[in-house]
Amino acid sequence: MSKTLQSVLIFLVSLVVPPLVLMVISLASGGALAPAVALIIGAVFGLGYGLEASLLCSYELSTGQGWLELLVDLTWSLPNTVFGFIIGNIVYVWFGSPSRTDSDGQGWIVFSPRPGSSFGRKVLQTLGTVNIGGAGQHEKMHLLQARIFGPLYLPFVGASYVVTFILQVLWTVTLGAILKLLGVRQKAHLEPPARSAVGGFFGWIYYATPIELWAYASGNP
Repeated sequence: MSKTLQSVLIFLVSLVVPPLVLMVISLASGGALAPAVALIIGAVFGLGYGLEASLLCSYELSTGQGWLELLVDLTWSLPNTVFGFIIGNIVYVWFGSPSRTDSDGQGWIVFSPRPGSSFGRKVLQTLGTVNIGGAGQHEKMHLLQARIFGPLYLPFVGASYVVTFILQVLWTVTLGAILKLLGVRQKAHLEPPARSAVGGFFGWIYYATPIELWAYASGNP
């Protein structure tokens, strides 16, 4: 299948599927989301995402895996895809630009960092299907996690950060502070291992979340 045909199919599927998914949600919820609103939101998102993903030819539709990734991203994992598309494009555009080379057939949209930008080089990030920096530092694992957990992924990540933040604060102001006063520890707060992309007080909060523990355990190519 030619790249041109794949791009056309990516665009058409992206334009059609999200409105249908939101219409189903509207009907299943008894009209909590008005059908007309569902169609408009789905169509606007589908148009934007379809244009970007098709121009970058993000999905390899000559394989079953590529079709599965596209359909999962636009159905089960749609909340993550919408979140990543909106936030990723708002934030990452300041640090890089969409890369056809890194996105082509890879199942996601990759922003290549600009020269001199540490964000996307030293620190990589993936939001839904939108990434900055490419596949290093286990970023593909976060893409897989979003596809596995679907609509549960973002609430789970948010709750995880709340829990690790509370644990870090409680340790720091209690046992950690006592051990530092006794000279047993140099710092009261817990610190992540050296391989963590983020260090210091907030680094442990980031590293100790289940999604990061899982991702780091899977390897760090």
